[in-house]
Amino acid sequence: AADVVETLASFGLAYVLVKFFVGVLGEVRQAGLVLVHDRPSYYKILICTLVGASSVVVLLIIIAETKLGVLLIQELHGVTPSVSKLTTSAIAYLSVYPLIDAISWYHAGILLKWHHSTVVGAGSLADIFAQIFAVAVLLYTPLICNNALLVPILAAYAGVVTRCIIVTMAYFITVYPLLKKENTVPASILKLISFLSPLMLSLGIHRISRPLVNLLVARFAASKCDATEAVAVLTATYPFGHLPYGWLNQLKPVSPAFQKEKPNNSTPVLPGRTIGIFCSTVVAFSATMCFILFWIPGVSVAVLEHVIGVPHQLAVLCVDPLKLFAFLSFAVGVRGPLVGWLTLHHQTKLILPSVPVRVCTILALLFALPH
Repeated sequence: AADVVETLASFGLAYVLVKFFVGVLGEVRQAGLVLVHDRPSYYKILICTLVGASSVVVLLIIIAETKLGVLLIQELHGVTPSVSKLTTSAIAYLSVYPLIDAISWYHAGILLKWHHSTVVGAGSLADIFAQIFAVAVLLYTPLICNNALLVPILAAYAGVVTRCIIVTMAYFITVYPLLKKENTVPASILKLISFLSPLMLSLGIHRISRPLVNLLVARFAASKCDATEAVAVLTATYPFGHLPYGWLNQLKPVSPAFQKEKPNNSTPVLPGRTIGIFCSTVVAFSATMCFILFWIPGVSVAVLEHVIGVPHQLAVLCVDPLKLFAFLSFAVGVRGPLVGWLTLHHQTKLILPSVPVRVCTILALLFALPH
């Protein structure tokens, strides 16, 4: 059980750090959705995406291979040296993940602009099934005994590579031949930075809030063992809690995709009322799923224990945090369409005020609740 907790905590810490950069780079989807009008703009934004993602790869390798990783993981989080060593190893293994993911989301954004959402959805489903298949295969290999940490890492790569191949090939088959070879709308690096920086900063703060919570919860723990257990609880809680409402983030591209005329004018623009009804319906569905999974006694523990494989003692500790997740579907369901509307009208700078509000709220709650 101790090995399970250490492995879970190590992968959780590493994956949270990597997902922070993945989330920030994932905003290139919005650039593909709004700013790609022709082949020159496609290549210009693609180069910027590759440069940014490569910089993240280098930074993650530096964190994993230098004392900076020990400082971030062992000293700040207060975990044991064995957990710290496993975590830095996981960071090194996952360092290329953000590059593949960024390429995938960039092409997904362009596909969404041309209403090829079925392909994007198929890519995401293929990602999930590839991960499940990889885990199912790897569980019957010596890897599970020799180095169990590699199982979720290889599964993550199997998923993201599959998704990247599907959406990139779909882009070159369906959209690329339709793009004009000459510039139709001026696109500059400054315009790209001005458009993406508020989105990236906002999402960056959103992503960093989870490692910040992990850090302070671990620091407030009474001992290193308690800190490891606390991080393990959060690692099990976040993905399961995110499952019923996380997909509401995909409401962001709805307005840019369906309220703006396409270059070929082949699809009519949908009225705001129709989009509002659609968004309200999916939010209600998400909230219902959240309350069924997290508030009906015994359901969340059964899923964690028998489906995900979390030890019973750890699953019981996840119950109360999961109940709080049930209310997040409403916040995410409102935020998604609003961000999409601002993206459509190139008013992403209006998102910036949410950044300090979010940081201050999180810090205030984290320091107040333990007392």
